[in-house]
Amino acid sequence: MRVCESAVGGTAPEAHPLAMRAPVAIRSLDASGGFPDLKLPFARSGVPYRGLAVLVRGGKAPIGWLRLEVPATGAVAGEVLESAYLDQLASQTSDAEPGSASSRRAESMQASEAPASISHVVTTCNRAPSVVRCVQAIIDSESGPFEIVVVENRPAHSIVRATLLSAFPGEDRVRFLEEPIPGLSRARNAGLRAARNEIVAFTDDDVVVDPHWSGSLREAFARHPDTSCVTGPILPSELETSAQVLMEQFATLGKGFVRRVYSLDHPPEPEEQPLFPYTAGYFGSGANAAFRRDALRALDGFDSTLGTGTPARGGEDLDIFIRLLLAGRTLIYEPSATVWHPHPDTMELLSRKVFDYGVGLGAMLAKRLLVGPHRFRLIERIPRGLRYLASSGSRKNASKGPDYPSRLDRLERMGLAIGPAAYACSRWRERRLNAARDQL
Repeated sequence: MRVCESAVGGTAPEAHPLAMRAPVAIRSLDASGGFPDLKLPFARSGVPYRGLAVLVRGGKAPIGWLRLEVPATGAVAGEVLESAYLDQLASQTSDAEPGSASSRRAESMQASEAPASISHVVTTCNRAPSVVRCVQAIIDSESGPFEIVVVENRPAHSIVRATLLSAFPGEDRVRFLEEPIPGLSRARNAGLRAARNEIVAFTDDDVVVDPHWSGSLREAFARHPDTSCVTGPILPSELETSAQVLMEQFATLGKGFVRRVYSLDHPPEPEEQPLFPYTAGYFGSGANAAFRRDALRALDGFDSTLGTGTPARGGEDLDIFIRLLLAGRTLIYEPSATVWHPHPDTMELLSRKVFDYGVGLGAMLAKRLLVGPHRFRLIERIPRGLRYLASSGSRKNASKGPDYPSRLDRLERMGLAIGPAAYACSRWRERRLNAARDQL
């Protein structure tokens, strides 16, 4: 991959918690503040943690994952953490320390420019406790003008509105609206239509944003005035079960801690991303994506034939990233714009998620072949895509450990094969919904 700008002064791959056995405790610390002694409680299952994964930062910039085995006592001394840090991550900190050039540049931008206004769109399906936690985390991360638009996509018997009024009394920056037709894309588009601010940031109700999230989004847009989209890492909020560790191996939602700039004018090296711009999984995920409002509206928002809640089951975020790039726009992956997300914690839920990912990817590719303006370029890339899917050395498969179940690979490929038919069903459903709306 062509690296246009580094957030931490290097491209070395960071250690990752997926290499450890569950349960793994997740923690975060700033290296500039020292390394405290840790005393871990028992895991959710009531057993001691086997491993510890620490997201280490230099100021707000993430440096990488620090991995340690945990003794049965659950006690990890600060000097042990520091020694592991020096061994695993110290070489990656040169540009991440407070007072570095990147930190001074960010401070200069904040001092000289008015902060951009953000409309945060949070989609939900009647999950009131999760929404309150998500909204509170967004408020806690904010230091500039903002609003939060909560979109209820399952309004029948929903208690979300009442819960928000109770949890945030008098908070006029938190707004609520309903999108009664099921579909994540429809819910996000409802939020986009209601957004009043120049930047629209999307996240899901089960996400907890990092305290630096909103500021990092603003800085990325200010640093790159020509960019239309900023994404960031989606990191696991817990790795309590084997299913959650396997989910990290299947689809690492955090794409590393190096800032990357994507555009058709400056594509990555072919050996790194042979399918660009169709390697959408590199760019980020919809649960952590911010757009310039006018750029997203110019593309008519997310495709409502794709996404959770439709027969296509997903793929709407991959699709919008590709559409932005094909329209000549620029996309930034910003490592400091971090959010935390829980993975499926049972094998049943994991299997369903893997299958849905396959269906969503297949549906998105079917759309690109059917209606995409550059379908012939995609057809030319199909042989390379099949090799990439099967290769054990591809980025997609390299993170899978020796214990990764082959059954999950089969489920994903089954979903991928079903994806085109799912997309056809979704298009038919969309036509019926639009016809019914036009008759009202």
